[in-house]
Amino acid sequence: MRILFSAVPAGGHALPLLPLATAARAAGHEIAILSNAETAPLLRPFPVLTAGPTLEAQMAETQRRTGMHPAQPGPAAVEMFAGTRVDLTYDEALREATAFRPELIVCEPFDYVAPTIASALDVPWVALGISGSVPSELMSALRGRWHQQLDRYSLRATERLAYLDPYPAFLRQEGEDPEPDAIAVRPVAFDREDDVFELPAFREEDRPRALVTFGTSVIEPEAEEATARSLADSGFNVIVAGSHTPERVAGHVHRAGFVPLARVLPWADVLVSAGGTGTILAALATGTPMVVRPFHADQPWNAERLTRIGIAETISAFDDSGPAAAKIVATPSYREAAARTAQEVGTMTPVSEIVPMLETAVLRHGSERR
Repeated sequence: MRILFSAVPAGGHALPLLPLATAARAAGHEIAILSNAETAPLLRPFPVLTAGPTLEAQMAETQRRTGMHPAQPGPAAVEMFAGTRVDLTYDEALREATAFRPELIVCEPFDYVAPTIASALDVPWVALGISGSVPSELMSALRGRWHQQLDRYSLRATERLAYLDPYPAFLRQEGEDPEPDAIAVRPVAFDREDDVFELPAFREEDRPRALVTFGTSVIEPEAEEATARSLADSGFNVIVAGSHTPERVAGHVHRAGFVPLARVLPWADVLVSAGGTGTILAALATGTPMVVRPFHADQPWNAERLTRIGIAETISAFDDSGPAAAKIVATPSYREAAARTAQEVGTMTPVSEIVPMLETAVLRHGSERR
């Protein structure tokens, strides 16, 4: 089966698709990923069908249209995902997808190019969640804007086959229900076979260990610097995993550059992050307690929920990273809560079992249409 994966061209949107793409490829399916040229290197070794401008250009056009920055949930985000991106990407993406001839499309919920293509090609599609539940008002606005796009292209929306949900039930708010077509899928830390990483040797190996990563959407070297300094001053050995140039161990800090989380999370006693969903789900799966300094998007929601269940401390200043991490390693309840969450995450369906479920769903979809 030919499966086309698609996401908004940003690491936090695209990288969560790769474990399922890897499992589907291992099961013998032909895989391609729809993205732009800027994001293509992040998605190796999968072939990338390139379409659309840079994310920076899409955000600039959205800001021109709305007068607001689209990083925060609201009208600008609605226009960005369901308006601007479709306008600037769809025609080119449809040509690429038509040539690939997908039999199934897998996308993330903020990608409205992929379901538009699914409607045009009459191909079944599924969504893979990359966040917790989005406020109903925001989802309603996104879908309304998307339906305007469908009307523009004289298309009728096709029903998705399933919503693959990696967000654990224990993080949901009271009364917050999963999607009606949800299938719980076990989150895993991002990894890639050809990324070579050796854990650094620190001069004082008996210090507690802190991993710092603000993901791919927060590019603030000064934030990394202040956080690493606070942690080192509080008695930690620190690895900073980010998009910046790797450096050798300096004092108690090693700047590792871009490192798959699967390679370094098991090393850490505590994770310090912005609270992006991919990062926190990887930490939950490995039983790693967290310090969260949220920036934008769904990060404040995640921070509140993690703190509520006792697995994290939320901070507002980078200089608070060290004291918060020291509190976590000195207080057994954080590690105990993290271990419980890892056990619960372990009961969710692994991606290797999701692939045959998708195969069955596609076959059933085809038979029902005959």
